[in-house]
Amino acid sequence: MELIDAHAIALTQKRGTSMLDRRQFLLGSTAVFGALALTGIVPALAQSGKVAHMRLTIDPEGLYNVQSISLVVSDVLGNYLVESLVYLDEDGKAQPWLAKSWNVADDGKTVTFKLKDGKTFHDGTKFDAAAVKFHFDTIMDPQSASPSKGMIEPLSKVEAPDGETVVFHFSKPFAPFINLMALSYFGFNSPTAVKKEGDSYARNPVGTGPFMFDNWVPGTRIELKRFPDFKQYRPDAKNQGPAHLDGVVLDVLAEEGVVTSALQTGELQAAELTADAILPLKGDPQFEITTDKNAKNLMFLEFDYKKPPFNDHDFRDALSYAIDRESVLAAAYGGNGKIALGPLSRGIPGYDDSVAQKYGTPYDPEKAKSLLDAAGWKEDGGVRAKDGKKAQFSVLSYAGSTTERALAVIQANFADVGVKVDVSTSDWGSFYPRLLKPTWDMDLNRWTWPDPNVMSQLFRSPGHRQLLRADPSIDEPLDKADTTLDTKKRMQYVSDAQKAILEDRRIVPLITDWPITVVREELENYRLDFTGRLYSADLDIAA
Repeated sequence: MELIDAHAIALTQKRGTSMLDRRQFLLGSTAVFGALALTGIVPALAQSGKVAHMRLTIDPEGLYNVQSISLVVSDVLGNYLVESLVYLDEDGKAQPWLAKSWNVADDGKTVTFKLKDGKTFHDGTKFDAAAVKFHFDTIMDPQSASPSKGMIEPLSKVEAPDGETVVFHFSKPFAPFINLMALSYFGFNSPTAVKKEGDSYARNPVGTGPFMFDNWVPGTRIELKRFPDFKQYRPDAKNQGPAHLDGVVLDVLAEEGVVTSALQTGELQAAELTADAILPLKGDPQFEITTDKNAKNLMFLEFDYKKPPFNDHDFRDALSYAIDRESVLAAAYGGNGKIALGPLSRGIPGYDDSVAQKYGTPYDPEKAKSLLDAAGWKEDGGVRAKDGKKAQFSVLSYAGSTTERALAVIQANFADVGVKVDVSTSDWGSFYPRLLKPTWDMDLNRWTWPDPNVMSQLFRSPGHRQLLRADPSIDEPLDKADTTLDTKKRMQYVSDAQKAILEDRRIVPLITDWPITVVREELENYRLDFTGRLYSADLDIAA
């Protein structure tokens, strides 16, 4: 998610070289990347007009936000192709975008949007209330099996009484709804194109954004071209007309060393990189390096709660003290971020540090051992055992060097307290569905999301993997946080939920990393909004 990235769900950059061989690798990768450009595998900038080359860490699974909610999908759609009803300003407050206004009924169960006029999709289809209704009807259709449906679970019906009015009906008040409308999951697709393309639409997306889909070479690049009829409806954008750039090429580059080299040679204009990969670029005036210290992601460990011993609070409590978060952060992100003791990212409104400090579980291996002893898990040849069962378990996660390095620390930490774990990773499309099957014990996950409702998405029973037992101490404050429209009261329920989740040891919060973006000096006006969307129509390349 964009969960947050899942979003968002956030997928990590892959890095395969150590600092010792970095210099030699960079010298070789420059020639390799240049050769790819010459052969046409990576289109040369000079042959394509005023085009910016950006990095994608992995190839998206598809580009249809009804079907996919991974961070890489959100980055492509939300940054370039689709637009939403609202955006979140620098304070996280919803502002009109494709909507010009909205009204919430006194009972909180009806929200009416009035739309701005004059917007068209890339295929010429008019953007109107019918297009908005079509998108949400598709999400709610059981045949779509949309992962976005659970994010707006109380939504029961959408009406379009006229071309400029959309009415959302809910079974109960839903406080996060307006903010969620800023996410790319709820950006709009041309109904004409969706119907025409059918199952192929995910490879031929059509939105209203400043760029149009042009070409996709799987595993290599996605090419976008300027939408000449684009109208900018965001007042916070510097450019209120069509995009300055003729196009954008999103190059799929997993290897950090190749990306660093490509930035140095000018074959990339912008990329997100890990902390050690930017070292060759630091101090060079041709690069602007920015770090998002208000990041809204959270990496955490969770359990298959239906399986013993993970259904035992005392066992989860012991494991919660066993992980050295500082070492996880250092290994995975070069220390670029903050350790997390609470179940909500620091960058999300409602994060309560006093709760995190009081009820969190700082690294204390001796306490972990003592709790395991008390729970009946005794040393047995280096691996603890209870009632004849060894403390040997599995941890699943998604592929990527940052994840794999975090897992290595966790594996070593658990071994130090007598718990043996086998770790395995796979691509997101394989990893996440596996969490719905009883074939694992623990998983390492990471989500990005702008609203405290992320806790309901993940931790309210039955949970995002349908595993959680009902627990009123957690479910009730989460429900109240989602249905209370008064902001001050809502934030108190958000705090209460954080406390209850920690007391239950429902997850082990680990870290929030700070994404680092490197931009070459010739690429002007590169900036992100509160949710991480790029103002891509503002981008320009200096002559």
